[in-house]
Amino acid sequence: MDKVLHDYCVGCGLCQSLGMAELAKDGKGYLSPASGDRKRLYDICPAGGSQCRDMDFGQIWGKTEAVFYAYSSDSELRRRASSGGTLTEIAAFLLETHKVDAILHTCASDDDPTKTVVCLSTTRDELIDRSGSRYAISHPLSMLADLDDKKKYAFIGKPCDVTVLRNYQRVNPDLARIITITLSFFCAGLPSEDAQEKLIREMGCDGKIKSLRYRGDGWPGYATATQYDGKVFRMDYNTSWGQILGRDIMRMCRFCLDGIGEMADISCCDAWYLTHDNKPDFSEADGRNAVFCRSKQGWQILKECSQAGNLVISEFPDYEEKLKYMQFYQHDRRATMFAKYLAMKICFKPFPKYSIKILKYQRGVSLMRRLRILKGTIGRVLKGKI
Repeated sequence: MDKVLHDYCVGCGLCQSLGMAELAKDGKGYLSPASGDRKRLYDICPAGGSQCRDMDFGQIWGKTEAVFYAYSSDSELRRRASSGGTLTEIAAFLLETHKVDAILHTCASDDDPTKTVVCLSTTRDELIDRSGSRYAISHPLSMLADLDDKKKYAFIGKPCDVTVLRNYQRVNPDLARIITITLSFFCAGLPSEDAQEKLIREMGCDGKIKSLRYRGDGWPGYATATQYDGKVFRMDYNTSWGQILGRDIMRMCRFCLDGIGEMADISCCDAWYLTHDNKPDFSEADGRNAVFCRSKQGWQILKECSQAGNLVISEFPDYEEKLKYMQFYQHDRRATMFAKYLAMKICFKPFPKYSIKILKYQRGVSLMRRLRILKGTIGRVLKGKI
């Protein structure tokens, strides 16, 4: 298998489900192609360069029709969801107005709450029950072949999953007719199975886990594990993600150019409040999202959802200035990607086939920052950490 496709697979599961490739699991639980149709994979996989196909390289936050603050008007859902409940509310609105028949997304496994499975939700109650971030390995496009071609669906997935779906829809118009709306969220990476085990261990669990929520029931909320014996263990977000899960993520995640869901109709992120020195404030608060309408269809859906009373929205005119602090990692990862590209080329390492236009993103960071990233990446390669 081609080295780029193998090393930078996003594990969406589409190629194996449609017979384009055979995937194998590595020691950390990630899938990658062991064999398959290289040409077709290059046409749809983000690492093959297709991630850059429709990007707006003139905007660090990608193509937009409109950007808003938003949160669910249902206070219970707003608290339960990982942030403002916006994606759950939009998905429920799509079902209630019969724009789609079902929502294709992921949820916790009934057999093992540290695992994530693909599901179809057809009611608001199902969506609410399955709401919340899933910081675990998932293969959300693995069941495309099982969809009913007489129905219409909306898809909620990671930015890379949406990219793969969009690219495959180009060569399969029937799928574009079936999955008509795509929703996404800002993604910082996909933690390994090792990271899941470490999280449970560090939380102090000493029995079998009945349920596991990574966030929610507040904003940002706590990672909360409940054992079958009724014991409950909690860990704050800054520790669970910042010190454990976010330290052990998939290779492609560290070099992903689109963690912001630019290919989706709508993408959401946490619109953190900022401290006096412009750092995200992770103190518990009422959740809110920043919502990017990436297409005219997305903008229309958000307006209708707000007019129906499902969402509370307000203008976010200075998002370009504030988001680089609220979502520092997303901004920095894009703005320093060319430095990582140079470092990997210097070390003769395979790298995703991105457009040279990623140079334009560098305007958002200083030369000193880019040089530090270049040096640091080379150092990690030499130490065998990449």
